[in-house]
Amino acid sequence: MRCPKCSYFFSEEYKICPRCGVDVSSELSSLGYFPPRSKKVFLETEDFKTPKESKETFSEERIIPFPYEET
Repeated sequence: MRCPKCSYFFSEEYKICPRCGVDVSSELSSLGYFPPRSKKVFLETEDFKTPKESKETFSEERIIPFPYEET
């Protein structure tokens, strides 16, 4: 969310701008519903490590099916 008065960026969870104190609840209601924050982390540090850095080793090749044929 961006404050219409001071242009400060903040989370949609706040109804009042943390910097200048402007009430932004009317802007939030006009934007619509924002889904709640997730409790579970989507990506973790392990997801970005290569197999050499990772604790687990991959013994077999992973084949990902592609539903389209080459033309």
